[in-house]
Amino acid sequence: MIQAASAFIGGWVERIYGRKKRYIKIHFAVDARTKEIIAMEVTTDDLHDSEVLPGLIMNASRHRAIIEAFMDGAYDSSKNYALLRGMNIKPIIKPRRNARVDRGPLEEKFNHNS
Repeated sequence: MIQAASAFIGGWVERIYGRKKRYIKIHFAVDARTKEIIAMEVTTDDLHDSEVLPGLIMNASRHRAIIEAFMDGAYDSSKNYALLRGMNIKPIIKPRRNARVDRGPLEEKFNHNS
């Protein structure tokens, strides 16, 4: 079981200097049981979190057998659900703030064997 999360560095720069500055984001895959970081990706702020998941999950799967993946809404995309289901990993992803509820959760579309 892993948990993917991202942290960004630089929000305080905007508050101090009054304009947006470029910053980096650090994406972690953490073993939820042991709290050990098993994979990490560093990106710039122009790459969306959902685009980082394939590399992050592939790297993490080299170090652990992954059964479930917990992620925040930034990773909520049909491509990520398909990727995780294709790897036999149960996705547990918080819906995005702007997710369409009239179509049902994305997970239901990919939830064939659970």
